[in-house]
Amino acid sequence: MTRAASVIVPTHGRPEKLRKCLDALRRQELPADQSLEIVVAEDGAADAEDATSTRDGDVLRLRLPRVGIAGARNAAIAAATGEILLFTNDDCYPAEDWARQHLSAHARHGDDAMVVGRTDWMAWPNPTVFDGLLRDTSIIFFYNRMRDGETYGFRHFWTCNASVSSRSARAVGGFDERLRPYGFEDIEFAYRVERAGAAGVRYVEAARNVHDHRVRWGDYLNRESCLGRMAACLADVNRACFRALYGDEAPGQLRDEFEAWLALDAGDHVRVEARMAAWCAEPLTKDEGWLTLRDAIEAAHRPIKRRYFRQGYVDGFGLRSERQWETRLALGHSFP
Repeated sequence: MTRAASVIVPTHGRPEKLRKCLDALRRQELPADQSLEIVVAEDGAADAEDATSTRDGDVLRLRLPRVGIAGARNAAIAAATGEILLFTNDDCYPAEDWARQHLSAHARHGDDAMVVGRTDWMAWPNPTVFDGLLRDTSIIFFYNRMRDGETYGFRHFWTCNASVSSRSARAVGGFDERLRPYGFEDIEFAYRVERAGAAGVRYVEAARNVHDHRVRWGDYLNRESCLGRMAACLADVNRACFRALYGDEAPGQLRDEFEAWLALDAGDHVRVEARMAAWCAEPLTKDEGWLTLRDAIEAAHRPIKRRYFRQGYVDGFGLRSERQWETRLALGHSFP
């Protein structure tokens, strides 16, 4: 039987969710002449320098020292045997035809393709307004702006549900492990794959999974702060990718502009953020007024989102010397 693909699953400290992810992967429906290898990279499961691997059927487990999410993916890529690499998170549960949809897309579009599927947020009991905002808008992912079968740029390569050939991944050297704890490591990787000849990111809506990760308003703002800090890191790691995202301004000039905006915006943001937090925590209703409320909150939250990103960038810019980045990398990380 020909091994068709390897699924890359980095994990850190979420054993119950990982179990559910693996259960979903073991239920994948593939043609008889294809098989699926699952490579689980357990970040921080081993003592320093004491990496080990074990195989249980089609699941290869790598026990790694603390290397970060990019390093965990790289270790899994190095160990994988499949021609196509499928990426998902340890808290994502793929539909039974998920792998088949990815593999069919690669069969149609060739080994140089990058593919992204659709990840839906889990349907939570007692949903809040913010749960509805995540579900229905593009404040994190852009699915509501995307069309099935269309090709998009590198910034749409989200490793909760994506695939690429192992040849393409290895040709660009995998993920950049300096982008840690997380943020931009997936799209920076896709930027290099695209520049190496891939024709963008193909959206396959039928390749679906569910994300068991409830993001609340405070989590969302913390994420924006992290992305701001990591944008400053990206400016050092891959200046061309940074320019593709943020324009031709020098990183220091962008810092100065952000500081000016933060000073102008300093007056009333605490009260505004408290009101927004209360609004987002309200129960989600399904009446006709939801669409109006959704659009109003989506518009109102943007200045707050920008403030947290800008502050994160300014803070991260102060850590840009090599020694400071190395110190920061040694502090550990959290998975997204």
